[in-house]
Amino acid sequence: MISKARIKDIKALHLSKYRQIYNKFIAEGDKLCIELLKKRKYSIEQVFITNGNLERYLPFIEHENVVIISPKEMEQISYMKTPSDIFLLCDKKEEIINVRVKDKFSAIYLDGVQDPGNVGTIIRIADWFGINSVVRSEDTADFFHPKVVQATMGSMVNVALVSDTLQSIKTLGLPLYGTFLDGATFTSNEIPTSAVLVMGSEGRGISPHNENQIDFRISIPGYQHKVAESLNVAIATGIISAFWKK
Repeated sequence: MISKARIKDIKALHLSKYRQIYNKFIAEGDKLCIELLKKRKYSIEQVFITNGNLERYLPFIEHENVVIISPKEMEQISYMKTPSDIFLLCDKKEEIINVRVKDKFSAIYLDGVQDPGNVGTIIRIADWFGINSVVRSEDTADFFHPKVVQATMGSMVNVALVSDTLQSIKTLGLPLYGTFLDGATFTSNEIPTSAVLVMGSEGRGISPHNENQIDFRISIPGYQHKVAESLNVAIATGIISAFWKK
């Protein structure tokens, strides 16, 4: 059972303001929650499980505070339209860039990518292709937005999530490859193993104040008679990453 006051506190974490104030985030869904419990990258304050489902999650629970709640109570705290049987309350933890082995470091920088689903999918892409970090600008969707967390499908435990400016990333001394409609075809120049791929928002692309930081302008070639003006940013990231990390 969970009190009305506790429900109110947890629901507040649906909003960025309260995630910042309390330094916490929520996670839902079997695969995601099991990954968070197994890897323990983030400290888990509480585990909420619906009636009759504790046994199936016991192999992944160590010393966490487990609360058994009804399906109705799960609906009240959930961000999802169809709540799962498990819900985690976790402590936020953003990281810093750690380039201990410079010739093996790679990152994706998100410049103003505001759709949470795209941000979460790009974190998953980074995990799939062995890209060390995803870095966000201040105007990119919060890494701990419930939709971002859900879209990562657990990949957030395998990729360093960093908030920083592109100017700061530039000081690492790695080449910055930015995507532009007028850029050179990305297959014409092989992207080195250690580099930073900069992806802008679908609406405006890479922001003017970051454009002058880019070392190499690249683009994805389209069909000769293409009609679409641009690609979804997550799809574009996946295409370039597949070539980059082949």
